[in-house]
Amino acid sequence: MSGIDAVKKIVETEAQARRIVDEAAARAQKIISETREQAERIKQEAVSSAQGRREGILREAKEKAEAEARQSDQETEQTLDTYRKLSDERKAAAVTKAVALILNA
Repeated sequence: MSGIDAVKKIVETEAQARRIVDEAAARAQKIISETREQAERIKQEAVSSAQGRREGILREAKEKAEAEARQSDQETEQTLDTYRKLSDERKAAAVTKAVALILNA
């Protein structure tokens, strides 16, 4: 092999090495880009899932609070009814005693 052939071979080898490095860099960049996109999709899915769980928890809490409020309203209404009945009974007893006092006077 002559010196010129050796130089040509070196130049060809360097060019081939540059192509290999460039291809590897392009593949690495593509992998990085795909990985970022995948990470973003995973992040969005996680955020979406968390929002769904949050909405479910809030909905359940609201339903529970409303049920408790209705129960409290019913209990309060029952207590008021009891007090009304007692008041009416005491009023009737007071009227009866007042009438009896007036008639006996």
